[in-house]
Amino acid sequence: MSLILTVITPLAAVLATGAPGSTSSTQPASATDHVVWQRSAGQVVIWDARPELGIGSHGLSQEHINLIKQLGIRLVRVTLYWNRIESGKAGQCDAERLKAFDELVARAKANGIALLLVVHAPPGELDRYERRAEAYARFSCFVGAMVRRYPSVLYWELFNEMDVAFTKIFGAQQKDVPMRRRGHLYAEMLKQAYPVIKAANPKAWVLTGGMSDFREFPEGIYEAGGRAFFDIMNLHTYGVPVLWSFVERGRILREIMRAHGDVDKPLWNTEFGIDAGNIVGAWGYPHAQTPAKDDAATFDELHLEQWKACIEWNAKHRLYQKILPYQLHAHNERDDDGKIRQTARLPAGHTIDDYGFGILRRDGKIPRPTYEWLAKTRVNADILRAPTRRLSIEYVPRFTGTPAGGVRPKWHDLVRLPDLTLDSLVPTVLEMK
Repeated sequence: MSLILTVITPLAAVLATGAPGSTSSTQPASATDHVVWQRSAGQVVIWDARPELGIGSHGLSQEHINLIKQLGIRLVRVTLYWNRIESGKAGQCDAERLKAFDELVARAKANGIALLLVVHAPPGELDRYERRAEAYARFSCFVGAMVRRYPSVLYWELFNEMDVAFTKIFGAQQKDVPMRRRGHLYAEMLKQAYPVIKAANPKAWVLTGGMSDFREFPEGIYEAGGRAFFDIMNLHTYGVPVLWSFVERGRILREIMRAHGDVDKPLWNTEFGIDAGNIVGAWGYPHAQTPAKDDAATFDELHLEQWKACIEWNAKHRLYQKILPYQLHAHNERDDDGKIRQTARLPAGHTIDDYGFGILRRDGKIPRPTYEWLAKTRVNADILRAPTRRLSIEYVPRFTGTPAGGVRPKWHDLVRLPDLTLDSLVPTVLEMK
C-alpha cells in the first residue's frame, strides 16, 4: 500500500447509503445483476455484477483462514514476492520459501479460499529503471512459472502500486518519467507477461497492479496499446475520508475505461482503508478536541465508519465488482510528526499498532469493532446463498458472431442466451460460433 494519504473533505460531507440489491435466482436476471463484456469478435465474457467483499492478508495461516471464513469471505489477496522466491539467477528459486508458498496455496484450496496473488518486487539489482527491459522479460518467465505451478489460482495481479512505489522498473521515483509514460512502460510489460500467463493457464485472469494514480497512468496503458493485455482493471483508493476517494477515483477511472471502449470490463478495488495515523493527520488527536474524546474508542469508531461506508455504498451502486480492503492484520503506518506513538492516549498494554489498518489487533487474534461488524453483517450472504445461477440473458451485439448456446432471432438485432450458468466468482467466457 501507499503511505501517502490526503485529506479530501470534511467527514460529515460524505454520506453512505444503500443496501445490497436482490440476489434472487429467478429468471430473467435484472440488468444490474450481470454485465455482458463483448471482448472481441471472437469472445463474450459475462460477469456477475453483484459486488463481493474479499480481504487482503499478509500470509495465510490456518488461524487467519478460520477468522476470514467467520466473516463469510472466500476471496483473499496475498502477495507472492518475486525477490524472495527467485532471489538469485533467473529460474533459480529458494526451495524453502517456495515450499512454504506451496503449502499456503494448498491450505487455501483445502479451505475453499480463492486466492488473488499479487506478484511484485523484482530481485536485487534487477530493480533498476535502466534494466527495465530485462526485468520485464524475467518477470514474464517467473510469473508464467508460478501460474503453471498453481493451477488452482485463477486471479493474478501484476505488481503493486507500481505507478508510485515498490519498484523502479516503470519509472516510479524517476523525476524525468511522467505518470503517463509510466503507464506506457507498464503496458510494455503487460504485452510480454499476458500471453505467457494465458499459455500457462488459459483459465487465469490477469489484473493490473493496484494503481494509485487514476488518470494519467491508466491513460498511458491504453495509449500504449495495453487494452487487450489485462482482464480486470484494478485501483487503490486511499485518502480521508476514505469513501470520497473510493467513489470519485473509481468513477473517474471507469470513465477513462469507457472512453477507450472498456466500460464493460470488470473494475476491482484491491486496497482501501485507514489507520490511526491518518485519523490524526486528518482530524487531529481525539483527546485534543473539545469536548475531549477517548483516542482508542475514536480510532476504532472511525475505522469502522470508513469501512462500513465504502462497503454499503458499493453494495448499492456497484461501481466495483470485487472489493478487498486493506487489511486483515496490519499495523499503523502513518506518523507525520513522529510523535503519534508516544502522544496518542491508549489503554494500558495497547500501542498504536492496535489501531492500524487491520481489523484485528496487533496480535493478529483479537477482533476490532470492524471485524465484529463484518461477522454480524455477513455482507456476502446473498452471494454465498446463490453462488451460481441459471439465467436468461439478452444483449445487443457489437459483432456479427453469436456465442455458443446463443440464439439470434431473425429480424432482431439481439442475442439471447436462454440457459446460461453464471458463476459469481469466475466470469463466464463464451466463444463465438
